[in-house]
Amino acid sequence: MSDQETELRARVDTFVNDLSALIRRQALEAVEEVLKKGAAHAEPSVAALAPRKRGRPTKAAVAARAKAQAAAAKPAPAPAPAPAPKATAAAKRKAGEKRTPQELAHIVEQTYNYIKSNGNQGVEQIAKALGTSTKELTLPIRKLLADKKIGSKGQKRATRYFPR
Repeated sequence: MSDQETELRARVDTFVNDLSALIRRQALEAVEEVLKKGAAHAEPSVAALAPRKRGRPTKAAVAARAKAQAAAAKPAPAPAPAPAPKATAAAKRKAGEKRTPQELAHIVEQTYNYIKSNGNQGVEQIAKALGTSTKELTLPIRKLLADKKIGSKGQKRATRYFPR
């Protein structure tokens, strides 16, 4: 090698070493600054940690992003409204307990009277008007259909009931 090449290589190596030292010093100063401010104030976002990749994000990235957003915007917890007490017989019964024949007869009659005065309605509308659940009305409606006191049109949730 000639003297010029050796001198050129030495200068390039010196430049690279000086540049590396400068980059390390700046990185240390940045870390020191973050530590002084506190991790909570200068916490980098998930997006800043890793470059954006193509396609769907990983479950871990989605969870970390959600956690960071929840921590950043944490609203004051609002008191939950108390659930409205149900005045139906279902609220008084234990799970799996059958209705008494008197209760069932009363609900059947109540349902029939409502359908007689308000025909062509679905079970959801009937249940809402009577203040009960659709589950509570399935047996009374089946009994009314079997006794041919009411008729039905439609299928599944589109079924409408009318008096005969």
